[in-house]
Amino acid sequence: MPSVPAAPPPSVPNSPLTRFLTHPGAWWHHLGHDAAHLARAVLPVAMPILGVLVALVVLATLVRLLARLWAPAGGQLVEVAVPPAAEAKAALGFLRNLHSVLSGTGRRLGRPGHVAFEVESAAHGLGLRFWVSSGVPAHAVARAVSSAWPGAQCQVRDAEVRGLLGPVAAVGELRLGAPVWLPLGTDHVVDPLRTVLGALPDWGGTERAVVQVAVRPAAGRSIRMLARAARSLQTGRPMALLPRLLAAWRSAPARPLPHDPMRSADVRHAVAKASDLPTFEVAVRFGLSSSGRGRHARRRLRARARELSAAFGVYAGRNHLVVRLQLGCRRRIERRALGRGEVLGLSEVAALVHLPVDGQALGLRQARAAAVAPPAEVLAAIQAARGERSEDDDAAV
Repeated sequence: MPSVPAAPPPSVPNSPLTRFLTHPGAWWHHLGHDAAHLARAVLPVAMPILGVLVALVVLATLVRLLARLWAPAGGQLVEVAVPPAAEAKAALGFLRNLHSVLSGTGRRLGRPGHVAFEVESAAHGLGLRFWVSSGVPAHAVARAVSSAWPGAQCQVRDAEVRGLLGPVAAVGELRLGAPVWLPLGTDHVVDPLRTVLGALPDWGGTERAVVQVAVRPAAGRSIRMLARAARSLQTGRPMALLPRLLAAWRSAPARPLPHDPMRSADVRHAVAKASDLPTFEVAVRFGLSSSGRGRHARRRLRARARELSAAFGVYAGRNHLVVRLQLGCRRRIERRALGRGEVLGLSEVAALVHLPVDGQALGLRQARAAAVAPPAEVLAAIQAARGERSEDDDAAV
């Protein structure tokens, strides 16, 4: 009977998993040996490169932080004398012009220059001005103001290096109280600036107050963030990266969103804000100071600060402004630093930055009557009379 050949032994795959299951101790030993060999070959080169990269990141972070906290105190002031009446919609054209002026200037640390709209109440009256950062042409801003509001008179001068506030002061910064993609109220029946001017202290007293709105063109990532927020509200997909990855990894299909009328309204508001171009980064601050000292003066300033912050409730809509007491707020007010602002659309910024519509606020500097050139016929007659007079003088000689 012929012998049957024995079956060959089954082949064991030579894979890392097989070696780990058959000889786990040897597998860990070889892994540690390979890791040590790789570290000896890579670390002498990788460690200096990693140290240089970490140092560059730390240096860039410190430079940006110092630039926000210690902004240059120079710049120029554009003092505005308001006309008797100003159009409410003229602020839209002014801000479009201002956006082009700021975008065309040189950038500092990757950001364009900015402009601060200020209303100051002091012993000499109410002052309305635009502070222009260095590198931004102040005369271009003055021409934009005169073009948007005919009759307004602007005077450009260097900004004084002085404190806007006294030794005893109460300051605050107004931030958005809801998500940034929800807009502020812009459909005002009356001028909202009238409410803010009415909440300022009496300009003939010993108190001083300043309301400051710093603006600059928003970065591209801020505009894209508004568009992503509108799509996220519409589709129900999260905006953050990690929840998006978890949702994509999930095998089960996403459930359809239930009908929610409030979400539909939020989608409309977010789409309206994302399409309200151009957008700006805005920082709204206020400060009050007094020449008096003591507990009574500080208590009075805090009370007046609450009244002034409450006056900004006129801008409440789907979003609203709330007071945030942040470290270094007084320094940012006095040095007109912007830092990281809130992203607002064109209509929202126009409601904050504009000349008073009626121009009848007590103590506000009024523009004088503008000089108008005579008609061409009158100039021709004057020139002809001068020519005849010179001919008679020559004939008399």
